[in-house]
Amino acid sequence: MTTLYIIRHGQASFGAENYDKLSAPGEQQATVTGQHLVRLGLRLDHAVAGDLSRQQVTARRALEAWDAPPAIETRPEFNEYNADALFRAYLGPVLDEHPDLAAQHDEMMRQPRVFQRIFERVTHKWLADADHDAEPFEGWNAFRSRVVAGLARLRDDYDRRARIALFTSGGPVSVCVGESLGLAPEAIVQLNWVVNNCSITLLRSSRDGWRMTGFNNITHLQLAGRDDLVTLR
Repeated sequence: MTTLYIIRHGQASFGAENYDKLSAPGEQQATVTGQHLVRLGLRLDHAVAGDLSRQQVTARRALEAWDAPPAIETRPEFNEYNADALFRAYLGPVLDEHPDLAAQHDEMMRQPRVFQRIFERVTHKWLADADHDAEPFEGWNAFRSRVVAGLARLRDDYDRRARIALFTSGGPVSVCVGESLGLAPEAIVQLNWVVNNCSITLLRSSRDGWRMTGFNNITHLQLAGRDDLVTLR
């Protein structure tokens, strides 16, 4: 059976002008993750990543742990959804509907908890395909279909005994898990909030799709003995 190691990218640059850049702890998370998988004796047949910088750099740093790593195969199907577009479309309505959040808006990029509360309500509108006045962007159904199609391609393109490392983001990780468990969209989005940076989620192929055998494993980061390596954002 195909074994898929799904690794969320390392910590990006939350609150900075360019989020799509690994922080210093994010690069170290990727290094620790690769070293951990090598210690487990994992022999990778393929390495796949989306084309976002944080995904590509995580893959490169992790793969440095192998003496002869596979080349990174770039597959945009595993890119994250466009959070900036979601905020442009739905932040205004969310703040109009929640005066308590509007009062905290200025703290959003400095206080992760405030950001999380606002982001959750923004994604609720995305799931509901709520009306907006912004430029068109990828809807929830299109995003989910894109990731699911990419997941199916991994089964079709590689040997059924292949061992694959997939470097992606929290949204695609959640969709992959949701697909394996048959979860509703609301449950898939809830998973997104708990996927740690450089966590490892394990899926194995079966006759009827994929089965999850491990989710959001961060033991390797916890054992590193540095609090700054265990992060959600």
